[in-house]
Amino acid sequence: MKKNKTLLHVVCDYVSGGMEFGEIDTRLHNTLENPEQVLIHDTSVPSLDTIAVGFVTAQYALSEYNGRMVVYGNAAPRRGSTKATKTNMDHGIKYAKLKNGVEVINVNSEFAFGFMKDQIVEFRNIDCPNSGSQFRSRDFFPERVAKIVNEDRSVLSEELNIDDIPEIPNNLVSWTDGFGNIKTTMRKSDLEKLGFKPGDKVQVILNGVSAVGVIAVGGFSVDRGVLAINIGSSGYEDPFVEFFLRVHHISEKAAAPRFNYPEGGTSFEIKKL
Repeated sequence: MKKNKTLLHVVCDYVSGGMEFGEIDTRLHNTLENPEQVLIHDTSVPSLDTIAVGFVTAQYALSEYNGRMVVYGNAAPRRGSTKATKTNMDHGIKYAKLKNGVEVINVNSEFAFGFMKDQIVEFRNIDCPNSGSQFRSRDFFPERVAKIVNEDRSVLSEELNIDDIPEIPNNLVSWTDGFGNIKTTMRKSDLEKLGFKPGDKVQVILNGVSAVGVIAVGGFSVDRGVLAINIGSSGYEDPFVEFFLRVHHISEKAAAPRFNYPEGGTSFEIKKL
């Protein structure tokens, strides 16, 4: 049977198809031993949205693939930093190997590995400069990622404690898809623990907006224009909840514009009516 190519997902906070992705992919190809055997797939997330990177890298890493998969995520966690950094110093990159064999390289942030924490069997630092260039994700990181794809483990350094990975709170926005559906960090099991059942009417408070919705097992199980607090399509065995506002025309407001386009990491409340 023909062996699949190695699949390398590159998830970064750059404009889709932009020069940054082109430069990074060029550096990857330059270090890969057999670039013709590696399929690179780029995914763009919103700028500085570290929770989106953690969410997307985990969604890819935990998916089925008949072959080798490596996932590389990069969004610098700069929102809480106001002071200048010497020689452009910033967060480095870490490595995780999962139970399913997938390898993940992420820029270190509070959300980078939390979505897959219970699946990690090896957690390591990566020997890589984290200063000396404004564009570390082009000048330093791709070479290390490519070496790991080459199965060169010499770039891996000290072991890290998996227990130090922060847990992901279950009341945050994680990703807004192209249809305006808002995916959250709340899981189906969280809804059940809170005592919510399909058909319950609830109040959702998000980004300064309050809206009435219905707990649903599928977005299309509610009427047009009704907000569904829906068991979504991400998260596998214990799916994540998403806010889905059923619309039939592009002029109608989906969930994202209804809640004023909340950024990743924005908190929300769900209250039973």
